[in-house]
Amino acid sequence: MSHEPAEAELKDLITIEELCFFFGDNQVLKNINMPIRDKSITSLIGPSGCGKTTLLRCFNRMHDLYPNNHYEGRIRMENRNILDKGQDLIWLRSRLGMVFQKPTPFPMSIYDNIAYGLKLKKITNRSIVRDLVEKALRQANLWTEVKDRLKESALGLSGGQQQRLSIARSLAVNPLVLLFDEATSALDPISSAKIEEMMVELKKDVTMVVVTHNMQQAARISDYTALMYLGSLVEYGETNDIFTRPKMKMTEQYVAGHFG
Repeated sequence: MSHEPAEAELKDLITIEELCFFFGDNQVLKNINMPIRDKSITSLIGPSGCGKTTLLRCFNRMHDLYPNNHYEGRIRMENRNILDKGQDLIWLRSRLGMVFQKPTPFPMSIYDNIAYGLKLKKITNRSIVRDLVEKALRQANLWTEVKDRLKESALGLSGGQQQRLSIARSLAVNPLVLLFDEATSALDPISSAKIEEMMVELKKDVTMVVVTHNMQQAARISDYTALMYLGSLVEYGETNDIFTRPKMKMTEQYVAGHFG
């Protein structure tokens, strides 16, 4: 089962307060209240359609890309409500990187994939860029596999390597948080294991929020777990407690596999 959090009392990096989200007139999230602890992994679990990915995409305001939806409540980070209408979304999305279910390499070299975000941040010194590219690839456990292929197209990498490349691209711009939306569900078990190992190592440097249908994965890697159902938060707590000493009957039934 999951390890204990690295520190007895981790501080809250993000605080979700009375969060509601609507697609048109349809309320998808209902009064969500929970913290995201700094330098930890939080898993969002629950059956399909329960609001996990919707919640994840509230953190970096990806819903703003589509019309006719709105937020209520607050998501507090760095002394600001990131749901405020005047929020700088470019700043926000550089602080909260996103890794999707399907790997998203750009049609360019491995090196240029990682350097892309650095150029957007106006980091142009070649030596600095080279060092940051190597650092990100090492953090993503990919450096030893690609260090002699940096000028080759990223599209030639395997699916698992492409996913780690996508993670490295997010890491290069030094995010506070990485958001993973079913990031290993399309990968083979060996590739998935490499990413899980990388995530556990990475939490020294970055906070992670993970949407997963794989309860074994949540138990292996998470410090904290939140169970969602029909847009509501059923229970949140340390992963060991959620899986072995849940407070709510629904949590007990879900982790036992009685529904889902």
